[in-house]
Amino acid sequence: MPMKLKLHNLLFFGVLIQVISTQGIITFNFFKLFGIWQLKSVVHFLGVLIVMTYFLANILKRQKLTISEVDILFFAYLFISLILLIVNADSISGFLITFREVFLVFILILVYKQAPIPVFLWRKILKWIYIFVLLNILFIGLTYILGPEKYMELLTGRFVWPFDPEYKFKISNFYSFWRSPGLVGEAASLGYFGILAYFLFEEDEKFRKRKIYPLLLAILSIVRSVYLVLVIYFIISFLSKKENIRKIQLTMPYALPFLLILLIPMQRYNLFSFKSIIIRINHWLDDIDLKFNWLTGGGIGKAGAAANEMGFLATLDNYWLLMLISIGLLGIMLILLFIYEKSINRRKLRIILFGFFCTSFFITITQSISFLVLFPLLFLHKQESLMNGVNQ
Repeated sequence: MPMKLKLHNLLFFGVLIQVISTQGIITFNFFKLFGIWQLKSVVHFLGVLIVMTYFLANILKRQKLTISEVDILFFAYLFISLILLIVNADSISGFLITFREVFLVFILILVYKQAPIPVFLWRKILKWIYIFVLLNILFIGLTYILGPEKYMELLTGRFVWPFDPEYKFKISNFYSFWRSPGLVGEAASLGYFGILAYFLFEEDEKFRKRKIYPLLLAILSIVRSVYLVLVIYFIISFLSKKENIRKIQLTMPYALPFLLILLIPMQRYNLFSFKSIIIRINHWLDDIDLKFNWLTGGGIGKAGAAANEMGFLATLDNYWLLMLISIGLLGIMLILLFIYEKSINRRKLRIILFGFFCTSFFITITQSISFLVLFPLLFLHKQESLMNGVNQ
């Protein structure tokens, strides 16, 4: 029993350190006190390392590894891609960045799927997430009180609009709204911290009543790709109930005029504008000067954040394009098969996954530390759970 508890604590601290790593401005200021702010980028790696240590120790203790045929096929393919990455990588940092963007999320899903954590420890993690959610809402409000310049000077000591290339913090605007970095460091990552916290809270019986706060945080992020996930989730969840379809049929004649009136201000402020999407498509067609194989990829390590000296290739704004370049259509098919298998008998999770599948066409989602940390936790097995509705 002591050994079991010790291993569980190792998993707990590994996950907790990863959660803390999502708050980039907090970790930046902590290490800045010692004159080594650069270490903020090491916190996430440390948390992952602790989780992997737990995983290996747990396997040695149990002398058992639960793995399916799909897992074997998928990770064998990823291993081959990893060998190619080692050949392609221009530097150690480039290798680590690409590893994080392409491989890490699937490794963590595999680990968490068979890494049971006691509910009392899991809820301690949720408490920390809840604290960070409230703090970020508070600091978004502070952004509007102080203005972007004074806000960034207060938290980072300087103001660079919109992106600080050294500190990697970003503040921008969307029409009359500030896209505050909160304490995370960047609006998109802040939004994904909020939306994923919302889904994690909704799973838990005790925290479900607090889910309004991460939902508010996701809305305040002013990030359209986050809104897309929310809209898809709410619409599919609503339509999956037969009684709601009947309600739509009854109210549609009355609701339709209201929706048409609502379109007027949306059209006026170009909220339905496809201009940014068209610009991205043109970038994908014209600005990607990189040879790769459509079936197997082969450009791994040459696109994504590791290619920051190559302009548009550094962001791509399309996760599936990054994976196409890196591991090809065959790899993408294995990803979908792997995720499908890991979400069997979990209807709500599959709706969430579909939302992220769609939004990943407009953002390279694994470039967000918040996504890398919180998304795999949707697959974490909570031992002796009292949560109702998780597998509904």
